[in-house]
Amino acid sequence: MPRRRISSDESKLQKGRGQGHGENYTPFLRTSEVPSHGKSTRVKGWKTGRVHHFLSTHESNYFYILEWSPAVVDIREQFPLPLEETTKIAERLAIKHPVKPKDKSMAVVTTDFLIDVAHEGVATLKARTVKPSNDLNSLRTIEKLEIERTYWRERGVDWGIVTECEIHKPLAQNVEWIHTALDFDDAPGIDPAHIPFIESSLFDFLSTTPTASLAEAGIEVDIRLGLKGGISLWVMRHLIASRQWEVNMMSRIYPSKPLVLRRSLSPAMAERRCQ
Repeated sequence: MPRRRISSDESKLQKGRGQGHGENYTPFLRTSEVPSHGKSTRVKGWKTGRVHHFLSTHESNYFYILEWSPAVVDIREQFPLPLEETTKIAERLAIKHPVKPKDKSMAVVTTDFLIDVAHEGVATLKARTVKPSNDLNSLRTIEKLEIERTYWRERGVDWGIVTECEIHKPLAQNVEWIHTALDFDDAPGIDPAHIPFIESSLFDFLSTTPTASLAEAGIEVDIRLGLKGGISLWVMRHLIASRQWEVNMMSRIYPSKPLVLRRSLSPAMAERRCQ
């Protein structure tokens, strides 16, 4: 008897896709494997230390909001649901199970985000699917979401739909702007030990010149300290990303405009944090 051919989805599962936590998790789908709805994105996560794969702008925006939340401790994207379980649910609900366009074989249903949240010492799991609001006008989309909703409901997991209406775009854009400045992998040739000194100069200048934009402050401090152009602006992004500077993240930050901020740590604490 000829050996049954293993489908691409089965191969992915056998390779460990959809397994693990934190830096060891591997998403079932990667940006290079499926058509994107908008802009597909790969982002190295703050919380996991691994590269995340997002298939739309809405997904990446939602991810940035999760990254900023102190309550979120782990983020798993493109999480696969067991095909055997979703097939049974579809049969029970009299809904046609999703199939792969090419060969019409059963397709693995995925949940866009599986999120571990910690609040007052209690850990909970949340499942979220990200969809453009217009997609919810489609009966077929609703049917496929019902399979997903039923799967998580039967396991006692909080499941919900996130549309662009629930994504606070200014917050997402702000986190995206500061995101690569949290660690020093992409720092513009700067010694972490110099951060407190640069921070002090930036904070003093912005405090005494409240009408100055972030870009103007960066240029001025670069000149005063003899730094390579752009370093001080990168440091400001780092200070916000590391929460050493508190700003209103719900209002869009523009480098070309002034920004109201305050220190959240003493200079000594900030120095220890950078070491």
